[in-house]
Amino acid sequence: MVAVTIRFCVPCRYQFKAIQDADAILREFGQRLTSLSLETGDHGVYDVLVDGDLVFSLAEAERFPEGSDLVDRIRAVLDAPRRTRARKPEK
Repeated sequence: MVAVTIRFCVPCRYQFKAIQDADAILREFGQRLTSLSLETGDHGVYDVLVDGDLVFSLAEAERFPEGSDLVDRIRAVLDAPRRTRARKPEK
């Protein structure tokens, strides 16, 4: 299970797109998510993060994401094998 955050520019009025994308993500993954949050920002930001890792950035892509693109990117994270954390050597 993962947490998804959509960070969007309020002055740019990107909230409608953020709500649309949140709806598409919830329809696809529902209870497979621990949370889905909308985070307000400014300066033209539109980023989507999964467990704090950036999976989409408007600034990098120079376009808004398609709903199916976000679903595919989140699915890739959900379906990826869990990384095992390196253990610290015992003293």
